[in-house]
Amino acid sequence: MRNLKYHPDFDIPWCQNLLASHSISDVQVPTEHRLRSDNNNIPLHDGVSNSMFAQTLYTPSAIRAQINFKRPRPRPRPTTPETAKAEANSLESQSSSQSHPWESWEYCYLLSLGSGVDGKTGRAHGGFNALILDQMTGSVASMVSGSVAPATATLTVDYKAPIATPGVVLCRGWAVERQGRKTWVRAQVEDGQGNLLASGKALFIDPKPTPASTPRSDKL
Repeated sequence: MRNLKYHPDFDIPWCQNLLASHSISDVQVPTEHRLRSDNNNIPLHDGVSNSMFAQTLYTPSAIRAQINFKRPRPRPRPTTPETAKAEANSLESQSSSQSHPWESWEYCYLLSLGSGVDGKTGRAHGGFNALILDQMTGSVASMVSGSVAPATATLTVDYKAPIATPGVVLCRGWAVERQGRKTWVRAQVEDGQGNLLASGKALFIDPKPTPASTPRSDKL
């Protein structure tokens, strides 16, 4: 996998197949940069520490390992002639308007979870599931807008099935709309068979620009 070291929890067939794909890019392993719980000198990036993950959750009992990457966003196959026609009309309208780079990508977290995130024994706490969806949708909103820390305005979570722990899941997120300082994002958590475990839709608001800031909405 691009000569990166990865946690042995990912040494299972579906993870190996996923990580071997030539379609994935921008591979990162954030759990390589854990902070000790007694570390008071948390590095900041434009005022953002992300200590919830780097210090609290990136532990052997919570998020044991994580790999981030992006890949081309798949298009759903039409199931009826009506949806096929709607898809064709949508593609035609998109080709006649200005497209955005973020429309082509989805962002992914491959997560190995321990029992330290449990609510009921053997399943992740519902609040943790929402946190993962918030983190993913916020990361996508940041990538799309160029804002370092867009604020969560709304987040709606649908719980479909328990997330078993310990275990490995995939979280995927993608932007669906961008207007002014607002970004709408969707995300979902799946198991190794592609079964939907939880999904979320969120609205993020960019901080108001300051005189010294420069808009970065043209960057991913």
